[in-house]
Amino acid sequence: MRSRLFERRFAIVSGKGGVGRSTVSLALGLTAARHGLRTCVVQLGAREWSARAWGHDQPSYAPVALHEKLPLFACNLNPGDALREYGQMKLRFRALHNLVFENDVMRRLVRMVPGMNEMLMLGKAWHMEAADRGADGAPTWDLLVIDAPATGHGVSLLRLPQVICAAVPVGPMAEDARAMKALLEDPLRTGLHVVTLPQELPTTEALELAEQARTSLGVPTGYLFVNQVLPRILSDGQVRAIARARPSKDPLVAAALKAAVRADQWRADQQVQLDRLHRHSALPIVELPHLLEPMGREPITHLADLCRAGMEAADLRNGAARRA
Repeated sequence: MRSRLFERRFAIVSGKGGVGRSTVSLALGLTAARHGLRTCVVQLGAREWSARAWGHDQPSYAPVALHEKLPLFACNLNPGDALREYGQMKLRFRALHNLVFENDVMRRLVRMVPGMNEMLMLGKAWHMEAADRGADGAPTWDLLVIDAPATGHGVSLLRLPQVICAAVPVGPMAEDARAMKALLEDPLRTGLHVVTLPQELPTTEALELAEQARTSLGVPTGYLFVNQVLPRILSDGQVRAIARARPSKDPLVAAALKAAVRADQWRADQQVQLDRLHRHSALPIVELPHLLEPMGREPITHLADLCRAGMEAADLRNGAARRA
């Protein structure tokens, strides 16, 4: 089954800070590249360069290849380079661009205008989807995975084109903002994927973000990824047996049993939020297990396998629900 992830070229990944958006973005990018899609994971001014987990230490504004055999790339956009590229593209001549944009007055102005930095980075990502073409005229990218900012900033970013269109109805910036808005609202090109943890606050933000996308933002949605779901360590019978047993005189055994019971309670707390998500989320849910190891090439490859299997299962459940 072909996942819905592959059907739209602009995949936005957002969620509360610390839920693993960048890791999931890399895993989704790898999933798509293994499917044969030329894919770029695009970070928007991120402090942490996600490709470091893949062995690439230096952030790069230009897309860099992450894999020796697969068409997987990554870049980390920043406002300064985006402004420079935008200016050169609009003014055509480098000397004229330098005169207009490469001066302290313009730099201060850009910093003073609310949302301008985000608009520049979003504009670059939009240009990669809409205008980047190869020599044969075909799109450079089959899929762009946009590793968006955390929920609050992410919502502001997605709302920016609406704000610009309302504030500046005419001119080059208004034209670009309308084109960005059209991309973000196009169900054939764009999908917003939400990442959360099975914890109370991230779950609340994830449900609110999905609802905002549907209502005030008008951005089509994709999957809801629940990251770091703990495995079940003890059965119900084992939990009852430990509760009835006398405390062990061996300190190592006692500590191990105590840790196991705590982990089981942690998982039970997670299950409360998982049940809440399954009851209230309109997005198909993909549960990703806690891999219990630092992120690197092998764990991200494993996570990509789990993402693909989870998305296929979610699509089957949704298809069955629609037919019922």
